[in-house]
Amino acid sequence: MLSRPLILVILCLAVGLTLAIGGQRSAMKAGDAGDPESTEQDSRTEPTASTLLDSKVKALSEEDRTRFESVRSALDSLKDRPEQTAGLWKSLASFWLTRQDFLGAAVCLDQALVWGPNGVDFKEAGLYYSSARHAPEAEDSLVQAFCRRRSTELLAKALETQPNDLDLKADWAQALVLSSPAPMQGVQVLMGIVKEEPRHLKAHSHLAKLAIESKQFPKAIQRFKNLLEWYPGLGEAYLGLGEAYYRSGQTDSAVFFLKQYRGLVRDPEIQEQIDSYLNQIQP
Repeated sequence: MLSRPLILVILCLAVGLTLAIGGQRSAMKAGDAGDPESTEQDSRTEPTASTLLDSKVKALSEEDRTRFESVRSALDSLKDRPEQTAGLWKSLASFWLTRQDFLGAAVCLDQALVWGPNGVDFKEAGLYYSSARHAPEAEDSLVQAFCRRRSTELLAKALETQPNDLDLKADWAQALVLSSPAPMQGVQVLMGIVKEEPRHLKAHSHLAKLAIESKQFPKAIQRFKNLLEWYPGLGEAYLGLGEAYYRSGQTDSAVFFLKQYRGLVRDPEIQEQIDSYLNQIQP
């Protein structure tokens, strides 16, 4: 069975839906078709993994902060032992994962990679940063930009070690679209994957999400419907159709597909979130 953090990673990456699940913020707010993009220039300095981690540790309860610092303090004695240092940073990443905090996990795994770079951890850290784009801290545009950039960079490094992994390639392409001033490069990579493997789940899911974000709702709906035809009972497709129909103003259809997804969910917390949202949008 998949762990809860991994389930949330899949929901964020394969579908791209930012419905408030497990404490994450929602882009599907009743009466809101999406937030307008800010055009203001920000003169502040982009954060680093270290500064983000320090701010997160300060926000912990006194008990949790003491626990975290007791482990981190051991790093000073391991400076000449890179393998052990990397392992300790991975342990600190797990500390945040138990709290479903992908930003904390991402920055700790990022630090682990300084001491022990490898393809698996490049991929994990890249996926955590991608999910962290939906964290409360990412309301800050500079944090959002940092997460997008690091996700793209780390997934690119992972892809160097596994160039034939189409799922990884699709995740990197989506990150590239979200972080690049020239997003069509990432779209072209996704289209290339679909050409190579016409029913590739991740590539179609990412393209459908991108269609929603660019308000090409009919294209998104068709892609998600194709996924349901190819993969009957695919929960991510029902969830994506719910968002696409809602954001296109077709509330009745949105409710129908969200209820279909609700019937597949076994997690009580997610069920409660969906029920709450359905109560807001149903006529």
